[in-house]
Amino acid sequence: MEDLKRRLLEYISSHGGASPEEAAAALRVERGELQKAIDGLERDGAIRVDRVRMLSASVTEEGRRYIGRFPEEALRDELAKGPVKVHEIHDGIALGWAKKNGWIAIDGGLATLTSKGAESAKTGYPMRELLVALLSAPKNRHNELIRNTRDLAEALEKRKLITIDDAGAVAGMSLTKEGEVLAGRRTARAGTEIGQLNKEMLLSKSWKGKAFKGYDVNAPSDTVYPARLHPMREFLERVRRIWLNMGFAEVEGPIIESSFWNFDALFSPQDHPTREMQDTFFLSSPKTLSIDDVELMARVRSMHEEGWKGRWEEAIARQAVLRTHTTSVSARHIYKYANYDGDDPLRLFSIGKVFRNESIDYKHLAELHQNDGIIIGRKLSLANLVHTLREFYSQLGFEVRIKPSYFPFVEPGMEITYFDEKRGDWIELCGSGVIRREITKALGTKNTVLAWGAGLDRLLFNELGISSLTDLYRNDVDWLRARKSLMVH
Repeated sequence: MEDLKRRLLEYISSHGGASPEEAAAALRVERGELQKAIDGLERDGAIRVDRVRMLSASVTEEGRRYIGRFPEEALRDELAKGPVKVHEIHDGIALGWAKKNGWIAIDGGLATLTSKGAESAKTGYPMRELLVALLSAPKNRHNELIRNTRDLAEALEKRKLITIDDAGAVAGMSLTKEGEVLAGRRTARAGTEIGQLNKEMLLSKSWKGKAFKGYDVNAPSDTVYPARLHPMREFLERVRRIWLNMGFAEVEGPIIESSFWNFDALFSPQDHPTREMQDTFFLSSPKTLSIDDVELMARVRSMHEEGWKGRWEEAIARQAVLRTHTTSVSARHIYKYANYDGDDPLRLFSIGKVFRNESIDYKHLAELHQNDGIIIGRKLSLANLVHTLREFYSQLGFEVRIKPSYFPFVEPGMEITYFDEKRGDWIELCGSGVIRREITKALGTKNTVLAWGAGLDRLLFNELGISSLTDLYRNDVDWLRARKSLMVH
């Protein structure tokens, strides 16, 4: 390599500059081998390299699945048969791109095909045509293809259907001042330059009188990927900081919970459908859990028998489940702080995993993260709760809609939603309200308790720009490395 570097330096010096093709032909070496010599001389500061951008693309595995037809094309073809209700369209990617392309119109929850959409079925889809061209064309044609269709290529890359490699190709080489000096003495110094000191050189002092290779701090280097938190963990930490900064204290509770704390203490009747196997994971080991406070058990029994006018069974209350919400943590702490008598309200929140036997789609998984909170005190009203939740979501960048709603353990109740423009759908974020007096009485407190339970996973649609919750668990290392940070410092 040192000999090739010397010969290349002499060739550039004698010709006043050179292109890689000219130098490779004159020196009779392969282009790849010559490139190593070019890189070495550039690192030494001996030559100046002029580069031009050369773009190429690789079609991803997902992109190959789209060669025949894109999801939005499939949706367009379906709508050609007639309008479809938006909530029946489960492919958020197809819905988002069809709307962005102007192929569909959404009105009153109904998606219909536009004239532009009908026309596109006859003229072809440029995005798919570019994908096919990149897959079939040789790499040396990619640069022209990508430059001529820049917007389409960037859209394909954003959708992770292709990856674009932006490399620099050497167009020409010329000597630097250092190179001119080296060209005059390269032969005499060949083999005597020191590139790296080692222990033996330092001990023997053999480095004295020798020339050292230059060190180029601007030389290209490999990309380094530092350790990072998973985006879900990063986002949970951001939510935690917001609540702490708002003066709340964090509390915790068990994931394996009794039906007593998960359902009964929250006034959910024992024959309610949400307790059935299709919604709740019941455990076989342990199969039951004990309830230590006999008086509490008696008050909850009375609450059910008087409120629901039905039979209440202790055996059902003792059943062990994977908690279906972190509201069980709130119930435990209403009980724990039943005698709270401070001048300022007690503000608590919890963050944790909950489990539900859901049908999997783009906004539902069998396990999810939930944030619950309570405010315990005197003279509290629904206005305090509205202010708290608006403040929290505003710090996450959401404009929310608040409307009356029903939840078994609050009265009155409110639902917090935001409109997802990409999917044309209202996404539920939070259920909230004033804890029913029957519950607070059974849990032993005379205070007013404001409460909410918020799903956190769906907030990442907006934060990360993902199209499905399953994207969070794809283990796509490239995406995990390149994604934007969710932390606010």
